Amino acid sequence: MSVNTLGLVAAAALLVSFAALVSGWREPRFPDAGPGRAVLNLGSTIGRLGLILGRILGSGLVGLAIASCFVVADDTLINIAPRIVFVALWIFIPVGSAFLGDLWRWMSPFETLADVRGLRLTEDSDTSWSLYPAAALLCGFLWLELAYHRPAGRTPLAVMLIIWSAWSGIGALVKGRGWLRSHDPLAVFCRLVAAISPTHVQDGHLYVRRPLVGLGKVKPQAGLSAVVLAVLGGTSFDGLSRTGWWADIISARQGWEATVFNTAGLLFSMALITALFLGCVRWMQRKDDNDDADFEDGFALSLVPVAVGYAIAHYIAMGVFEGQQLLIQISDPFNRGWNLFGTADEYVNYRFIGPTFIAVVQALGIVGGHVAGVMVGHDRALATLRRKEDLSGQVPLVLLLASLTAIALILLVEA
Repeated sequence: MSVNTLGLVAAAALLVSFAALVSGWREPRFPDAGPGRAVLNLGSTIGRLGLILGRILGSGLVGLAIASCFVVADDTLINIAPRIVFVALWIFIPVGSAFLGDLWRWMSPFETLADVRGLRLTEDSDTSWSLYPAAALLCGFLWLELAYHRPAGRTPLAVMLIIWSAWSGIGALVKGRGWLRSHDPLAVFCRLVAAISPTHVQDGHLYVRRPLVGLGKVKPQAGLSAVVLAVLGGTSFDGLSRTGWWADIISARQGWEATVFNTAGLLFSMALITALFLGCVRWMQRKDDNDDADFEDGFALSLVPVAVGYAIAHYIAMGVFEGQQLLIQISDPFNRGWNLFGTADEYVNYRFIGPTFIAVVQALGIVGGHVAGVMVGHDRALATLRRKEDLSGQVPLVLLLASLTAIALILLVEA
């Protein structure tokens, strides 16, 4: 199947799904959805032990990454810090949060610091805080990962980890958990992604619910769209950077020259995604004669499933293969000849999954994420549009998602 055909099929799938939605989905369902079925009291012995285990794991990962930057050689083959940062913290935890609930809330060592203030376990984010600082920090991380010429070097990683830990740790101690969940970039992103999950925490209990409905309960915050668009723009450039066209541009460039060109490409990708989103959403707003200040940030929630689909598509191979290497290194994190968990002598199995399986998962991730985005956007439209009976008002959103689907699949195939 050609690239153009693949893009047209994906766009057609979105249009068909939208037609199916509007034929029988005439009232908003997500905002008033119940919490689901309680499966665990977090105040129970099992709940408390699980929380302690999560905090130990999270503190260990962050602490180990920082320590490795100082005591292990600057070599990606033996230094575990790059894999903790780019695999465990940036792939496993956010993507896992889409299926298992907010994993970073469970693991974050900064949440432990917030507990010093005596705040409740179930305290949610404070929507009066702006998310723009978190978006700016996410952009900085994405620049390090995708544009800087030595993203896995221990010096840049150490600087990034120290800045992030100081920012989130001091803020948690001084301002508490509400500030933390609006300013720690990983906490903000995981909180949004976890709204997709069929599991969530409420009133001291772990609940099981229908997927996606949590996005209907997320209160828009200033800067929410900036967070989502930064991630989408970053993953889009990740796809662009793997194409032969970009390889021809960057192949003869090294060091800071390569960084400059990659930075320009990253900014272009972010600007393109942002322009598409703002153009379509403001078109919707004008058609609806709607002056709601939260309009853009509210409809950015429909892009959260898209961001998860992008992450699955772009990082599945890296997660599987580099994840195996992470499990091997965890037995000897400081390269001292240890074998703490019996994995040090294992090897990466590159036959664990094949290229066909990877391609299928990538396509399903992108198309599935965009179809879910249509569902979330449609429900949001029914809940917030003044002229909800005029279905043409949702056409810009469908066109946006169809365009993003086509772009993502074209970049994926070209890569």
